[in-house]
Amino acid sequence: MHRRTLVAGALLALAATAPALVLAQENWPDRPIKFIVPAAAGGTNDVLGRYIQEPLQKLLGQPVVMEYKPGAGGAIASQYVAQQPADGYTFLLHGSGLVTVPLVQRKPSYDAVKDFVPVSLMGTSPMVLMTNPSMPDSLAQFVQQARAKPGSLEWGASALGGVGQLAMVAFHDAAGIKNMVMVPYPGAGPAAQALLSGQTKYMLSTPSSVTAGFVKDGKMRILGVSTGQRSPLLPEVPSISEAVPGYHTETWFGLVARTGTPPQVVAKLADAVAKVIAQPDIQEKFRAVYVVPKSGTKALGDIIRADHELWGKVVKANNITMD
Repeated sequence: MHRRTLVAGALLALAATAPALVLAQENWPDRPIKFIVPAAAGGTNDVLGRYIQEPLQKLLGQPVVMEYKPGAGGAIASQYVAQQPADGYTFLLHGSGLVTVPLVQRKPSYDAVKDFVPVSLMGTSPMVLMTNPSMPDSLAQFVQQARAKPGSLEWGASALGGVGQLAMVAFHDAAGIKNMVMVPYPGAGPAAQALLSGQTKYMLSTPSSVTAGFVKDGKMRILGVSTGQRSPLLPEVPSISEAVPGYHTETWFGLVARTGTPPQVVAKLADAVAKVIAQPDIQEKFRAVYVVPKSGTKALGDIIRADHELWGKVVKANNITMD
């Protein structure tokens, strides 16, 4: 009898709290929400977040606060969000590194597929093959020279375990380029400086206004974009696949939440993000920083799963680790 009383009491308590939970989700957000950025202020994630911050606040009726947790290739921020309450008030504004970093860790601190749910894609960006001016001035000639001289060139990686490193390894595999020397750097800025000085001869990275200036001044070359077709952001630059058939990759930016976040909350935020990104002025701002504006929960989920499969194979085949 006592057990029945306890069970009945528990069911009554659950019944009493269920309407409160439903009401909380319907009233979401009723306090500020946080976007956790896995890098220092000024990176592309941060820039895109700030572009949508004000119009998103107007739609949601609550402040959107940017909070920075750099380090470990974004793993610190990712692990932090994975450990926060799944109440819809803490989101991760990440990119391709969300998937790649745990794949190269011997003891991953999180699982990109299991620990997070997609909220909304924000945009995609091609990577570009940048070279020192001492290298051949065409993509086909560069590939030919690199194939002919295994181990003769140094290339820069802006983050160990980042998509730039894995995309370059995949490029080497597809192009038949062997034994080149990777030189890691703590960020895209130092990696670009090494390329300018000739310490490295080439690298894959996302384009920026800074690198565009270097190209204009003749201090750096862009030989190809990583997407399967020419990018609308850089229509004059050939696709790497024109010299290396089948090669295709791109980076992405988006919002994810801890697994268990109420679907109604995810849907509300995704809808608000889509409305903001559809605004012409926001689209123009995104394209100015070489990001093709996009949105969608399913679209982001599809990309994360595809990246997990693709980069998992690259990591395993080449025995890549950052530990």
